[in-house]
Amino acid sequence: MIDALVFPDTRDALFDLIDGATHLGVPVKAVYQIPAGDYGEIKGPFPMALIYVTGGTRGFVDRVDRATIEVYAPGQAAVNTLESIAASLIGTDIETPSGYIDSIEADVTPADVPFQSDTLNKAIATFLVTSRPI
Repeated sequence: MIDALVFPDTRDALFDLIDGATHLGVPVKAVYQIPAGDYGEIKGPFPMALIYVTGGTRGFVDRVDRATIEVYAPGQAAVNTLESIAASLIGTDIETPSGYIDSIEADVTPADVPFQSDTLNKAIATFLVTSRPI
């Protein structure tokens, strides 16, 4: 039998920290997939934070995942909300219902990026999330 190390799910931990949290006076909805309407348009509520993990590295004791958060909101609210989310996430010794996270640090800071919409803007940031086996 092979012993395997099991790490906390980074995406679930970030979801726990973001979903329903108030940033700039408005609760943020966290999602794993963008909800779409009948014509393919993004359905609210906004601001909405899309969370996904694009891999990382594993050391002898810990694992560092690279997690990306995209925020969709009207106008400048997208990047401002993501700045607020980043400020609330970055730190050490973070306890979530999905597991313990050793640290979260910014890899790519929040930035407004091009998005094809007349009513929404998109901001994106990447974080390094360090955890140890459960």
